[in-house]
Formats: sequence, structure tokens, C-alpha cells
Amino acid sequence: MSAFITWGFLLGPATTAIGTLIVGMLVVNLMSMARLRADEPDRRVHTPVSILVPARDEAAGIGACLDALVAQHHRGEIIVVDDGSADATAEIVAGFADRGVRLVTGAALPAGWTGKNWACDQLARQATGDVLCFVDADTVLEPHAIGGALAVLEHERAGLVTLLLAAERRTFAQATLLPIVNHALMAFFPVWLMHRQAARRVAVGLGPFMMVRREAYDAAGGHAGAAADIVDDVTLARSVKAAGYPVRLANGTEVARTRWYDTTGDICRGFSKNAFGALDSNLLVATLTVCVLVPLLCAPFLRALAGAWSGDVADEVVVQV
Repeated sequence: MSAFITWGFLLGPATTAIGTLIVGMLVVNLMSMARLRADEPDRRVHTPVSILVPARDEAAGIGACLDALVAQHHRGEIIVVDDGSADATAEIVAGFADRGVRLVTGAALPAGWTGKNWACDQLARQATGDVLCFVDADTVLEPHAIGGALAVLEHERAGLVTLLLAAERRTFAQATLLPIVNHALMAFFPVWLMHRQAARRVAVGLGPFMMVRREAYDAAGGHAGAAADIVDDVTLARSVKAAGYPVRLANGTEVARTRWYDTTGDICRGFSKNAFGALDSNLLVATLTVCVLVPLLCAPFLRALAGAWSGDVADEVVVQV
């Protein structure tokens, strides 16, 4: 056995086989997802929707977010909770009052809650719609986004729909690191299995856009059900599915974009925190995942560079890259 499992085998046929499986997973995942298109005609869905925006120190981006929300073809009430902002967030939101946006001043954070969970809980208690749509303040939607997601919710008879979003790329760090997020999710997470109700623990949510039926939200315990959880989006998706409601991930890269994070440090810290939480904060699983994925993803490129330096790039390396 030791003679068979050599470095040549691990870096050659084994890596090629695993890479092929990853590409296969990506293709199957994309085929299993509904795709929302920016030029898609409106679908006749009349379900009342409450669009809910938690905001804290979001003066730099909340104006663009609200401009996009008031331009939605499927309109619903729009509520923003200002969670103790120290900048001009509240003043900017107040300027949208004549366009149908309601500003709510957030209450003091209770013990045992994260700030975002508490803000979202307050929003849900203010909402009157049959469907709650949580949208981050640094997210910008195309006019068909709410209607398109609602059509998926209704057509799939789902309890929750979350969107794969495009990332804003204003800085070098954003342009080089953020595209990895969607690729990693599509290549390593079984979206097709998430769409099977029998796999109760297999679910993911992306916080910048979470649309959930009120009855499913309440049955899952809402944000109060995991008040201290740092990955509120994943936890809510899992809770909704565990309560018996289907959960769907749709491709919204044409109709929704978000800023995520700005600097390299913010990106690394933010996604490390979210990935660790998505792995149930299990240090052993997280360590094994990093030890497997990092060499797997880096090895073909390192071999390609080494081959280019020596003038001999193996055919299998070209396939792997």
C-alpha cells in the first residue's frame, strides 16, 4: 500500500480525480439552482412582503441600498432598524420617509444576543407582511430581485430562499479574494442535497439576502432561537429546514450585489468566522478541512510554476489548473 500511495500518485492521478469531482459538484449545483435574471419580466406574485434592513454605521452604502429597494417592481413595506449608529445612517434613512421607508430606532442590546440577531428580531416584530425579506444595508438589488426571489419561494413551495450574490470589487483585495467565496460554495457545498428535505442539517443561508415566510420564521424560532449565534444566516436556514420547510439557494448574481468586506484583513477575518461557524465551530473538522483543501488547491499552481521554471510542465498539471 505504501508503495502505491506515493507523492507522485497524490499530486498526480489523485489530485486530478478530486479536481474532476469538484468540477462535477460545481456543475450539478448550478443545474440544481434557479437563476434570477436582471431582464426577466415580472411574475404575477402578490404575496405581501416586508423588506427589512438592519443597519449600524452604514452611512457609506445605505443610500444606494434604499434607492434600489424603493425601485423594486414588487413593492412592500420597507423598515430599517438603526442599531445605535455613530455616523449619519439614521439621517440618511430618515430622508427616505417620503418614499415609503420607515425608520425604527433600535433598543439597547440585551445580554445573550449578537447585535445583528437583535436588530433582525426587532425588524421581524415590526413587520406585517406574510414574507420577511432581510437585506443587508450594503446590498444593492436590481428592480426584479424581490419579485424573482418571491417567485422562487412560491414555485418551489419553500419556507426560505437565499441568494448567491455578486461581490463588489472596488479594491484589489475584493477583486482577488471575494470571487473565491462563490466558487468555494459551489464547488464544496452540496446545494443539490440542501434542496432535499430529508437532509435536515444540510442548509446554508447568505445574510445579505434572506427571504423567509413568516410562518416558517416563527416555527423555526426566528432570530431569538439562536440569539447568540454569530452565523445567524446559516442557523436560520437550518432551523427553518428542521421545522419542516424547504430551503432554497438561488443564483442571484445578476440581480444582487453586496460589499461583503473591504480590506484583506477584514475579508480573512470575516469569512474565517463564518466558515468556522458553518462547521458548527468544530475545531477538529475545521483543522482537517484546512489541511486538506489548502494543499489540494495550491499544489497544481505550485507545480505549474515549478514546471515553468524548469521548462517541463506535466500534462496532468495543465488539466488540474
